[in-house]
Amino acid sequence: MKRPPPQVNAFLVCEQAFQQAGTGKWCIIGTFDTLMASEFPFQYSGIHVFMSLGGFMGGATVEVDIRDAVGEIVMAVRGQIPEIPHSSPLSNFELALPIPPVEFRSAGSYSIELSAMDKVLAVRSLRLIEGSVSLEVDPEESGEDG
Repeated sequence: MKRPPPQVNAFLVCEQAFQQAGTGKWCIIGTFDTLMASEFPFQYSGIHVFMSLGGFMGGATVEVDIRDAVGEIVMAVRGQIPEIPHSSPLSNFELALPIPPVEFRSAGSYSIELSAMDKVLAVRSLRLIEGSVSLEVDPEESGEDG
C-alpha cells in the first residue's frame, strides 16, 4: 500500500537552521523572502531550508529545488530519508538542509519548492532585487539635531 504524502507543518527559508545539542530544539535564524544584490550574476551562499513534516515515516526522497521565473532549476538538493523507526502517521519529522552556493543570473522572482514522494508539497517565493543598502542615516529622519 502506497503511503500518502506528508503534511507540511513548516517550510522556512533562512540564513541558519540547527538543532541545539542537549535539548533537540531547532533554532531558525534570519528568515527571508528577498535578497538584494549590487550586480548580477550574483552568488549567494547563505540559504538554508527548515521543514517539519507530519505523517512522514521516511523511506522517500526529499527534494528542494530553486527555480527561476521560467521554471528552470537553478539549484537542486535531494536527500534519501531512510525508514524512521517507531514513527506513526502522527509523528513529525524535522530537517534542515543547507543549500550549496547558488548563482542567480538576474533580478526577479524565484521559487523554492519542497517535494517528496513525487509530489510538490510546498512552495516559497524568493525575490531578488538589484540595489545596495545604505548605512548612512539622514539626521532629519532620525530626529537628531544637526
